Amino acid sequence: MRTWHKIMTEVKVLSGAKRNRTDMLRYLLRRPVMLAAMMGYETALLLSSRADDRLKLLAQLKTSALIGCPF
Repeated sequence: MRTWHKIMTEVKVLSGAKRNRTDMLRYLLRRPVMLAAMMGYETALLLSSRADDRLKLLAQLKTSALIGCPF
C-alpha cells in the first residue's frame, strides 16, 4: 500500500505541474533511450523501500550540496 501511495503522489505532482515539467517530458519523448533510462532510475528510487523516505531525501539534499548543485 505504501508503494501505491508513492506512485499516486508522483502522478498527482506531474499532473499539476507547471510549464517546466511538461517541457522536460516533451524533450524526453524525442530521446526515447534517455527517457527509458530516467524512468528506470526514478522507478528504482520510488520502489526502493529499505531506507526511510526522509533519509533518502536528506541524502539527496546532502549530495547536491556537496557537489554544488542548486537542486
